[in-house]
Amino acid sequence: MIRVEIYGKPDCPLCEEARAVADELQRELPFDLVEVDVTLDAAVERVYREKVPVVFVDGRRAAEGRVPAARELRKRIERALRLAEGSEKGETTPIPPRTLRAVKTAFAAVAFAALPAVFGARAWDVWVARPRLAEEAFDIARVDAPAPDFRHQTADGQTFSLSAHRGKVLFVNFWATWCPPCRDELPSMLALGREIEARHPGRFKMVAISVDDGWEVVREFFGGTPPPGLTVTLDTDQLTTRAWYCVARGACPETYKFPESYIVDKTGRLVAYVVGPRNWSDPTARRIIERLIDG
Repeated sequence: MIRVEIYGKPDCPLCEEARAVADELQRELPFDLVEVDVTLDAAVERVYREKVPVVFVDGRRAAEGRVPAARELRKRIERALRLAEGSEKGETTPIPPRTLRAVKTAFAAVAFAALPAVFGARAWDVWVARPRLAEEAFDIARVDAPAPDFRHQTADGQTFSLSAHRGKVLFVNFWATWCPPCRDELPSMLALGREIEARHPGRFKMVAISVDDGWEVVREFFGGTPPPGLTVTLDTDQLTTRAWYCVARGACPETYKFPESYIVDKTGRLVAYVVGPRNWSDPTARRIIERLIDG
């Protein structure tokens, strides 16, 4: 059963209209309808208070700040139903690894789908809605593409390559010593790396790729050697930087700004990236990374 979610708040006429449109369609189409009150969480309310109603169809945003037309919402629901129907048709061929991961994800989604019936809307809000909204508030972009491989020299003269670390989840940060936002986010980023490595030894790696002109300024910045737990490499010609920025977006940006951070899963696929600095002590980042480590 697919799910239509309406994020709203009390005394919101547009939210009520969106619910009425969904109610009408529910008489004809099979789907679960869930309402989420964004005022139940202060952080979520700050992000979404002025955007409601926000309508999701099976996890995909269908409308924001407006009432979706019945015809538009019907098309999205019918498409989601067709996709769900196709995924339920059995196949006799072996399931490839990537497909198997998708099946596991779908199974988890089905398990979560049962939460409202078992625990009620409050459980759905706590276990599903809030984490999703927290991730959106953190402004992390999802992507699914092979992470471009590279071979860089590290601060201690060794060679680091991405492909040599398959089986680990990687956090890759592009930065420069002359970049104030890069310096500002570094303490919380290092703390995140230490915490995850302590909880999952040998299964996580944090890499900082500097676009400075040479090692002298980098070593001076760190007072000699980089802190433990951080692998620092140098990309003076910015070829790796361009490759990652372009792959993440599906096209090359007009300008390259720093910092920018990427998350790579255990199979070497780029799964998410963040533009600009963040407070990495936010539990959202740790939750995303640990989910990949445990998955």
